[in-house]
Amino acid sequence: MAKENGPVLDMTPDGHFVEPSKPSLAQIALRLLTFAVALGVGAVVVWTAFLMIPVLLVLGFAGYLLMRGQRRGWRGF
Repeated sequence: MAKENGPVLDMTPDGHFVEPSKPSLAQIALRLLTFAVALGVGAVVVWTAFLMIPVLLVLGFAGYLLMRGQRRGWRGF
């Protein structure tokens, strides 16, 4: 098993830390585009859920009434 030496510090010979490179304009634009797409997908999912809740409630209530009517001997369609 290899011996772990701990974290690697990226230092220059005179003892200063190496600065990480700045992201390019294309990387920044790609990150913003990814965030915007994820936000849009999330908004569509929430919007769809809010549209589906009333529909499912009405269908559930109609199903409840039909099942209750069948137990009482009502004739269906």
